[in-house]
Amino acid sequence: MKKIITIAAILVLIGASCRKQADYMPYIGENGELAYSTYAEQFDYLWKVLNSGYVFWDVDTTDWDAAYSRYYPKFQELDKQYEEVGYVKTEDLQKLYTSIIGGLRDHHLTFRVKNLHPAPDDMYTTVVVTPYNLEIPTRDYYFESAYEESAGLQVFLQNIESQYTVEVHEECTGYAPELGMEIKYHYILFRLPDGRKVPYLWQSSAGITPVMLQNGVAAQLLDHYFRAITETPHEQLAGIILDNRCNRGGYQDDLDYLIGNYLNERTEIMKTRYKEGPGRLEHSVWTPYYIEPNKKYHRDITAENIPYVILCDINSVSMGELEPMTIKAVLPTSHTIGERTHGGTGPLQPAECIDLNYGGPFGSSNLSEGHYVYTSSFEAQISGKVWEGIGHTPDDIILRKDYNGDFKPQLDAAFRYIQNR
Repeated sequence: MKKIITIAAILVLIGASCRKQADYMPYIGENGELAYSTYAEQFDYLWKVLNSGYVFWDVDTTDWDAAYSRYYPKFQELDKQYEEVGYVKTEDLQKLYTSIIGGLRDHHLTFRVKNLHPAPDDMYTTVVVTPYNLEIPTRDYYFESAYEESAGLQVFLQNIESQYTVEVHEECTGYAPELGMEIKYHYILFRLPDGRKVPYLWQSSAGITPVMLQNGVAAQLLDHYFRAITETPHEQLAGIILDNRCNRGGYQDDLDYLIGNYLNERTEIMKTRYKEGPGRLEHSVWTPYYIEPNKKYHRDITAENIPYVILCDINSVSMGELEPMTIKAVLPTSHTIGERTHGGTGPLQPAECIDLNYGGPFGSSNLSEGHYVYTSSFEAQISGKVWEGIGHTPDDIILRKDYNGDFKPQLDAAFRYIQNR
């Protein structure tokens, strides 16, 4: 994550008469101290930290003050219940926190809290609320498949040579140490009926930057893809396809390749800002995020009018959807196809950088403090709008729900666009 410098901020403190103490508290980030011993104190503490550190209060429509007024007495009732019977069922605690947290707009947010006094027969003792898991199934194009989406797409790609003309097909797995995860790649060089070429890349996550630095097999695959784009003569290059379906996100610096390869000058692709104080709307100013031209794989696809198609779907998350959004905003020959994406556009920063701003994750990931809330560190603005909880709507909407989960129609649409353009 590139450093953001604060120039100014606006402080707005919103009060509620039913709370005698301040509505905010010092933002302690990850690994703070356990700050409660009762259910009411737990709710009060978590409410206040989110009140201070949640970055989306300017666009989130949740009435956070009303949530406190309505639910604080319910947590007091839980404390009375514990005094009477010696436990509180985790299921009941789950229902309360789902009602409070479930409607928040942050589609990165995962809220986890331990039940202070679970019932002896509770099957689980930790409450988990993820707003995106509640919102996404309500979309009319949601498809509940019988298989893991990324695995289904990989099977399709492995069998792709029986359906299309393929000159080159390389697949491998790279490793991104900072993400602690493996990233799967497919590079395919397609040949159209007229003989022209279409370089294609699918990536399970956004990890080009660290993978290229390792200079292993995955780096060679990526090099082959970028060189196919760079070195194929103009009359033979029909277009480019970047497949971000089922892409779970990763590195923002990957845009140095996916956009920077095709730029002639330093270009702003979005703006970001963060919380710099406890006030609900105490943000930093919007700071431009720029991409520099990448000379190693440079090609002016705008001047050559080469179509750049990006495939995305409901499972394109975080950088998996920021990539099509920013590419579309910056490169005139780009075109997106597929489904409206996940909606988790707020960038995150590493835990060791939490002291750089007033928001982001807090608690302990192992729940040693009783809670862990994973939430966006920054708010992103692309083309003048914050798309958190909304995602990117493609130029051409091709829904897998209409094809019983088949991945092929979206790729067919990409080839049609390239050939008919």
